[in-house]
Amino acid sequence: MIRVFIDETGEFRPCLAGKHELSSVFGLIVPEIESESLYRDFSSFVSSLPRSAFINGEPKGSRLTFDRQKSLALILSAHPGIMTVPVTFNRDMDTQTFSTWPEALRAILEKQAADCVHDTMRRQVETLAKRCGNLSPEQLSRLLVYKIAVEKALSGICLFYHCSKYHSSYDPIKIVFDRTGPTNNREELVFKEMIFFWVTKNTFLTTRHIHTDSHPFVRLYGARKNGRRAFDVAKMIRGNLDFMDSKATWQLQLTDMLASAWVRAIRDMSNEIGYLPLFRLLHRNSILPNDQPLQLISLGDNSSQKFAPPSFNVFIRLAAKQGKVLPCGWDEV
Repeated sequence: MIRVFIDETGEFRPCLAGKHELSSVFGLIVPEIESESLYRDFSSFVSSLPRSAFINGEPKGSRLTFDRQKSLALILSAHPGIMTVPVTFNRDMDTQTFSTWPEALRAILEKQAADCVHDTMRRQVETLAKRCGNLSPEQLSRLLVYKIAVEKALSGICLFYHCSKYHSSYDPIKIVFDRTGPTNNREELVFKEMIFFWVTKNTFLTTRHIHTDSHPFVRLYGARKNGRRAFDVAKMIRGNLDFMDSKATWQLQLTDMLASAWVRAIRDMSNEIGYLPLFRLLHRNSILPNDQPLQLISLGDNSSQKFAPPSFNVFIRLAAKQGKVLPCGWDEV
């Protein structure tokens, strides 16, 4: 089994004009065979924390000092079988585009529903359209960033966990979110349905020299798209999206701490308070490539990194100088 734990930090609405504020959804890929050793190191780390690092008995990333966050990043680097999935949300966006986001998405989904051939699918999409229209712009923005994080995590598992050590771990792949409200509340239900709907509408292709016809990942999830080998994403995650309470889930606590360190590092792009060096440490275990080390997204015109302020290029320069810690070598099968 491989589980992906996903948490967030920051707000998902426009910041004040002239500001370049960032938030993040952060994923942690934890194969079951790597879990025990990671838990030992994390438990030792938590046991050394002062009382000030806890809120209601739970360790929180927002309460950690720079030195503690650096120590945590170094612990992560000692576990090449663990990878991170950071997705960064740029809050510098047009307020009008943001405020009309729910109705715009509802209109898109209603059009897709009308094009559905099967009645069952049409009713499902119509229900989703109605639910999305009832959510706030900030809720939907969060949903979009989570959707991208799930996609990136699945693609990362496919690409970076290709060697024989992980062949027995491919089934199931579980996606775990931090529960912040009552079980099965409206937002949670819409969240799971929309994540599944959005993610499974996309496919990703295989890497030819890795994913042969006999590769276990291909045998489990292989499909064809326009004559090329791809993967059935719906098969990967159907029934495998879940919410858990971070108070009882150490992996979510770790994800929270790493997310906090990540956001502090990328917000300090000028290194004014000394957090920027954390970025290089955290990037070592990231699934993101060096030319897109933030996976920076937003709504409206600022939808890709090429529209970001030039100051963001500091992360590309830092990533280029930092080697990766990977679960499998490229020559391993």
